[in-house]
Amino acid sequence: MSGDRIEVRALTKSYPGSDRPALAGLDLEVPRRRFVSLIGPSGCGKSTLLRVLAGLTSPDEGTVDLFGSGPRALCRAKAVGLVPQTPALLPWATVRRNVALPGRVNRRAGRGTDTVDELLEGVGLAHAARSYPHQLSGGMRQRVAIARAFALRPELLLMDEPFSALDEFTRESLQLQLLDLWQQRSTTVVFVTHSVQEAVALSDTVVVMAPGKVHRTVPVDLPRPRGTSAVTGPDARTIADTVRAHLRQAWDGGAAEPEPEPTGAR
Repeated sequence: MSGDRIEVRALTKSYPGSDRPALAGLDLEVPRRRFVSLIGPSGCGKSTLLRVLAGLTSPDEGTVDLFGSGPRALCRAKAVGLVPQTPALLPWATVRRNVALPGRVNRRAGRGTDTVDELLEGVGLAHAARSYPHQLSGGMRQRVAIARAFALRPELLLMDEPFSALDEFTRESLQLQLLDLWQQRSTTVVFVTHSVQEAVALSDTVVVMAPGKVHRTVPVDLPRPRGTSAVTGPDARTIADTVRAHLRQAWDGGAAEPEPEPTGAR
């Protein structure tokens, strides 16, 4: 066990009625304070892995160590944040009260240095603090969910395709806002996406998944902090092409050579 990383070893998980396991001996390491994206087509095990990390489901075999703790222990300590595809906001509460919720129910979050107003400013919603969820667009609701997740002050933030239902312009804007929040707080993030561009724009490392396992990890050697020019420039396009090539190989049945380093340097 190590307190400075996530370590997943030989993780296996099957579901009744399925002809193949969702996870099949998966290994993964994520150093603390890194942003890592999982990418691969539906059915490769990305969301199952996220659920195991979140303590929402137990593996059949294998071990999961989150900074020296098990997933459920870290969840009990209120140190794991989860942002799903659909923001689960309290409809009767204002934006401000939704973001303030972690500080009201979790003493650990209440000791944080971030104020609700600072978080709302960080996601561009200071003007909407008194609005209710039904008065917001889909992109604005997702921004509230992201601000609320950071208000928890999690050691680990898990994000399951949080921008998948948004239009391209809104999606790209939220990516940059998420990066700004993360770069100020350096929370460890595991982010599930189907978008190669999104994975490269956000991550220190892109984990390309084959069915049930890690096929290849791709370091994203782009400067931080990242702005539009960094995530749309030639270096980003070259990395994106590499990710796409590994995706094709993983899902065409090609074998990848094992890699000595499962995560890349920032």
